[in-house]
Amino acid sequence: MMTKLNKLLIQSAVLFSATCSFFALAQQPSYEFNGPIRLQEALADAESKGLLTDAYWPLVRLVKTDEQNEIEQQRAQVLAKLAELENYWQSRKETEKAQSAALLRGQVRNWLLGKQLWGQISIENARVELAHNPLLPQGEYALYTPERPNSVSVYGLVNAPGEYRFTSGKTIPGWLSSIDNTNGLAAGYNKNEAVRVRAGHEQKAAWAYYKQSSTELMPGDILWLGFEPNQLPPKFSNLNSDIRALLKHFIGVGSSRQSMNLPLYTLTDSDATSEWHWSRRDLSPSYSDYGSIGLLQTPTSRMAEEGAFAITYSHMEEYRRYTVNLQLLPWLETTAFYTEFPNRLYSDVPDFSGDNIYADKGFDVKARLWKESYWVPEVSVGFRDFAGTGLFDAEYVVANKRFGPLDVSLGVGFGRMGTHDDITNPFCELADDYCEREGGFSGTGGELEYDRWFTGPAAFFGGVEYQTPWQPLSLKVEYESNDYSNERAGVPIQSDSRWNFGANYQVTDYFDVQLSYERGNTFMFNFSLRTNFGTLNQIKVSPDKTVPTPDKRKQSLSDVNWVGMNTAMREQGAFSGARFAADEDEVTMYAYHLRYRNSSEAYDRAARIMAAELPESVTTYNLVDMALFDPSVNTQVNANKFKDRVLNKDPGKAVDDTDDLFVRLNAPNMPPREDDRWMLNPENKFTSRFGLKPFLDQSFGNPETFYTYQLGVYAFGRRWLTDNVELFGELGFNIATNYDDFKFLGGGPDALPNVRTEIRRYVQNDIWLDSAQATYHKRISQDWFAMAYAGYLERMFGGIGAEVLYRPIDSNWAFGLRANRVRQRDFEGGGGFLDYEVTTGFASVYYQMPWLSDSLLQLDFGQFLAGDRGVNVMMQKRFDSGVVAGAYAAFTNVSSEEYGEGSFTKGFFISIPFDLMSIRHTRERVGFTWVPLSRNGGQQLQRRTRLYDYTDDRSPFYNR
Repeated sequence: MMTKLNKLLIQSAVLFSATCSFFALAQQPSYEFNGPIRLQEALADAESKGLLTDAYWPLVRLVKTDEQNEIEQQRAQVLAKLAELENYWQSRKETEKAQSAALLRGQVRNWLLGKQLWGQISIENARVELAHNPLLPQGEYALYTPERPNSVSVYGLVNAPGEYRFTSGKTIPGWLSSIDNTNGLAAGYNKNEAVRVRAGHEQKAAWAYYKQSSTELMPGDILWLGFEPNQLPPKFSNLNSDIRALLKHFIGVGSSRQSMNLPLYTLTDSDATSEWHWSRRDLSPSYSDYGSIGLLQTPTSRMAEEGAFAITYSHMEEYRRYTVNLQLLPWLETTAFYTEFPNRLYSDVPDFSGDNIYADKGFDVKARLWKESYWVPEVSVGFRDFAGTGLFDAEYVVANKRFGPLDVSLGVGFGRMGTHDDITNPFCELADDYCEREGGFSGTGGELEYDRWFTGPAAFFGGVEYQTPWQPLSLKVEYESNDYSNERAGVPIQSDSRWNFGANYQVTDYFDVQLSYERGNTFMFNFSLRTNFGTLNQIKVSPDKTVPTPDKRKQSLSDVNWVGMNTAMREQGAFSGARFAADEDEVTMYAYHLRYRNSSEAYDRAARIMAAELPESVTTYNLVDMALFDPSVNTQVNANKFKDRVLNKDPGKAVDDTDDLFVRLNAPNMPPREDDRWMLNPENKFTSRFGLKPFLDQSFGNPETFYTYQLGVYAFGRRWLTDNVELFGELGFNIATNYDDFKFLGGGPDALPNVRTEIRRYVQNDIWLDSAQATYHKRISQDWFAMAYAGYLERMFGGIGAEVLYRPIDSNWAFGLRANRVRQRDFEGGGGFLDYEVTTGFASVYYQMPWLSDSLLQLDFGQFLAGDRGVNVMMQKRFDSGVVAGAYAAFTNVSSEEYGEGSFTKGFFISIPFDLMSIRHTRERVGFTWVPLSRNGGQQLQRRTRLYDYTDDRSPFYNR
């Protein structure tokens, strides 16, 4: 690889004339620039002198030679660690590993390194975008302009490190396998993962026999193979990353091979990796007949990508199964299902359920115990129908090991999955209670029957999934552990074979069809609709960000167009209703977030507008978020640092990477109206707002029909009377429904007041007053907020209530207290009431759990609508797309017998950002809720607003 070195001296006030003594290259011309210049100017000057004629731009580098000492110190530290590691292994008689450390030490010593602030540069990009055209700090630089090489560099634990002749189309696993076959790999190498370094950026690539990346190399790339992490003593755990940090500043290598002009290394196997190789296939697991990750009837230990969401329908002759599956956490798969029994009626009472067939609901969960590694299989434990009626209840432990395109599973099942009784239950060795499984199931369903788990007969199951070279098709073979002797399908199920065979076909990226031949006598099929809540996105139309060039800034505060700044905030979609107060060196904006869910995006755009308009004398911007006419949180920005960043004057920092410049503080109180600091503070003009919003209420598994629904529209009106008092009302209009098919208007017997089970009477109306409420809001102090309200609070209850919330800025914790005195509304949909009256209230704890993959836990302790007392537990998980999935359950002093069918209150919901369905940014959301069975115990008031939602910007969970 031919490399030309051109020295550039960038002078601001003093000429820096340090020499580049560490490069043994021929003398090159030196160019001096007076005053700060941008990259484009330096490159244009070099181009005008013909220095870039043959340059290979992916490898062109600009090195700051007067900061070489910093890089050399890092090199010295790494060399010292490698020497210490070599001595450590020598002392333990691990000679081969010691030789590996010595091998690395020789490589690192010979690398030509130079401080690179920007990595890859390009004159074309620098001409077009400010983000690629940084202002060069004063100092001395070397411009490297290599020609296009025909090699890649391979370093690390390879016996022959250096440059290898490039082969197009060869994946990283292919490179490493060929190098191993040609010259061999050194002791202690990482068997699982290698790293590609390109323009200072790292990309990890798996290359083991069970998992391989399809990542390819291009000429000039560096392939690094480090130590296996578990081979390194704890003291050296950071050694791999420390060496890769040096490679980000890699320029070339000085070696004996280079000095002797020896040819490039060549591989005995230099062929490209076949397009049909299994590493080029998508090996994501598929869904089983049960709607969860698995083969056909049996599960595997595999997990989908976090956020994977699938709706599956399975037709299994004796059963029809509807399933919703969500990969809630990287290690936790959750499944909710309904199973219809074509050969069983819902009940034997025609007046109650007619000829509707029976439908059973339940939940499955699977947790991964550990991930697959080179020697160890992936292992998971799972529970089927663990909180339903128990008709399909089973427990299992399963392991998977992949061998290229072949994924092998082996497990042991209990309950329904252990009826073949292959082996003695291994837990019998612990206690005799595990040897027998109690017959029968909970009459009310919904209970966690811990005493049945992992008891009774046990049986082996397993199988293989083979990903064919044709990407859409995978084949499945399994050995089943259920003998179908305990089924309650309404007809006997005959099993002629334990072997099942199937094929899964990916029709599209989001739709799978699976066909199978099972039990030696039955054809089955299922199909799955798939997406991923973590990767959902929508192309957005956004205005270009303001570029705060100095020529547009005003000379003094009196020259600033404050109204124009407010308008610009709205046009950028950042804030609305902006008001400005100013001191000599500080400007504070009080405003409401407008469109961006990501608050940092709004702050960046707002600060750019202020930087473009405000004079240089202003050194601090305060961006104060308003919540319900009160200041909520202040985001402070150092004006000079911000302008340097967005004008690309901050070396090594991207122009859009401004998050670290926003400092979160307590919000200042708004100055009095007559205060001279106000630059723009118009009087509030309260107007009425009206609108329509559609709704769809759904219910599954009812006696009369499996699916009931109501499609309608809400007409709402809203008006603020003062800064603190809001009026809100909402009317509901029915458009289409089959709720009138209800034959049984009650909710079934239980020992509690009918606070929710009379829902069937409420939904009979075509027009109804859903809510009419007056609310008073107030920020009590910096971290305390309060609200009081009265009126028709929801469709079933009206009354009065109050709430207070303590929520410090950017704290993971918040605490609230609320109390309500309410009376039950009548069934006519108007303003009447029934006799039932109750006090309900809760002390609440909110905890955001960043360590649990962006989750929010809420605990409500208090008294529910039916007078029962206990705790409601709600868990919410936020995915990268902004989609929030949640579940809740109430545990009270009411027994399952008193509660009735379902045993305890539980529900599930999904909240979807509306901008995933729109090309415009918005903070609005749409939600879907599923309550398996609504009884009277554990029921809370369905309030329209919560202080925790209003104050989200203080410690964002939904809006980030």
